[in-house]
Amino acid sequence: MNAVARVEEWADNHHPVWLDYLRIILGLLIVVRCFSFAANQAVVTNFLLSHRLEYLTFMGAQYLILIGIGGGILIAFGLLTRFAALVNLPIVIGTLFFVHVRGGLTFLNTDVFISLAVLILLLMYIVFGSGIISFDSYYKTHNDV
Repeated sequence: MNAVARVEEWADNHHPVWLDYLRIILGLLIVVRCFSFAANQAVVTNFLLSHRLEYLTFMGAQYLILIGIGGGILIAFGLLTRFAALVNLPIVIGTLFFVHVRGGLTFLNTDVFISLAVLILLLMYIVFGSGIISFDSYYKTHNDV
């Protein structure tokens, strides 16, 4: 048995139910943040242009919104949770380094702490998976679907 399968088996056996509720909240938080991101596209476009990232202006913003909303929904429902968390990981890391670190690491900048919490939770769900209250668990137990 390789290391990934052993970690997955251990995580499935040691997954408390409260982590499922936290996963649902995390997925909804990601979806809400992406909708607020979509509502403020002018600010995002100006930010990208000011950092000489012209090639990312329109298509990059649309890609980030699509990945964030899709990944957040998958995480909330517990469907392909590890994959969705892995896909959202570069977006959160990019947000931390390009947006929040430039704003300063102070206690007044609460968005840094929210992004760090989301990063830690995404890493945790890459390891632990979706849990019992999820579509992944339902599909594992019901082979007829």
